[in-house]
Amino acid sequence: MLILLCLTNVVFGQMQTKVDTTLCHGKNIIVEYPLINKIDIVNYEEGYFKIISCILDTAVITIHCGSMVNLPLTDLTDKTICSIFILGKDIRSIRGYYSLNGKKYFREDNYFKYNITITYENVDETKLTYYEHFFNDIKIQ
Repeated sequence: MLILLCLTNVVFGQMQTKVDTTLCHGKNIIVEYPLINKIDIVNYEEGYFKIISCILDTAVITIHCGSMVNLPLTDLTDKTICSIFILGKDIRSIRGYYSLNGKKYFREDNYFKYNITITYENVDETKLTYYEHFFNDIKIQ
């Protein structure tokens, strides 16, 4: 009975995830996200958007590869900015929240050197540590 209880906590207590590799301008973007998801890819002349809708919560992860878009991708109107991190002309990270049936969090990381932008939006406070972990471990090779 004790083993069954431990296994139940491991399986249902943690978010099941998937590690995915996306090719962008000859670079591999390695990102982790929830296993149960729906992916839409929208192509345009100068690049594409890969939109990952996380089914078990309300979060949406967007990977943008290309140019000819206005940055930041996230509409900052009516949002509270918690932090902006800038590393020279290479990287910018914006974090914050907005109120939509409670606090929802967002983050946008711009990798200017590679014309890559990765965002999460509509993340509940209870899931924020998972998504921060995912984004802190993003690799571009």
